[in-house]
Amino acid sequence: MKDLFQDVLGIEGVHGLLFLTTEGKVAFSHFVSGSPSDAGKIKDMNWPALVNELAGITEAEMMFDSGRLYIRKSSNGYLLVVLEDHAPVSMVRLNCNVLMPELNKQKLGRGFGQLLRRRKSS
Repeated sequence: MKDLFQDVLGIEGVHGLLFLTTEGKVAFSHFVSGSPSDAGKIKDMNWPALVNELAGITEAEMMFDSGRLYIRKSSNGYLLVVLEDHAPVSMVRLNCNVLMPELNKQKLGRGFGQLLRRRKSS
């Protein structure tokens, strides 16, 4: 799945991203400068609560003291992109626009896994 998001991950100022299912389960996460212990922290977060709060929202940007979070809804879940303050959110938005049709036509589960394997082998 990393290949699917390679363009977004390659944007200057993007620290990483998560793809959450509509139930709030982490389907994918990759951080440019993350440690293995960070992966455990990500899985332990209360993502279902965030997904419940995002119900009805198709796009959002949250600003914090130490960065930003860009959130985009697809029919399969939510894409969360972690950004620095100076990251070009317009480039992130444009790359997400390109990704959405492919994410929307896929179903999470076996078919989604097959998409990811095809992406890695090409």
